[in-house]
Amino acid sequence: MSSQLKVTSLNNAAVERLTLEMGKRLQAAAGRDVREKLASGEIKIVNGRYVASSDSSLRVKRSSVFGGGRPKKQGMYSA
Repeated sequence: MSSQLKVTSLNNAAVERLTLEMGKRLQAAAGRDVREKLASGEIKIVNGRYVASSDSSLRVKRSSVFGGGRPKKQGMYSA
């Protein structure tokens, strides 16, 4: 006899299904982005690793949350 899957909450099943769907979409979008960057020459593969051009296109560009940015911490031994 086969045992049936017992779902204790329908909400848990729906959330899990949505999580899997969003994961698939995110992976597909990342794949498209890499293919486009490879085709345009922004990145290339050298020895099995992605190598960016000199403008560092693999870095994420984020705006500052604090407006002007935070000052850097001074080290213990800096003058």
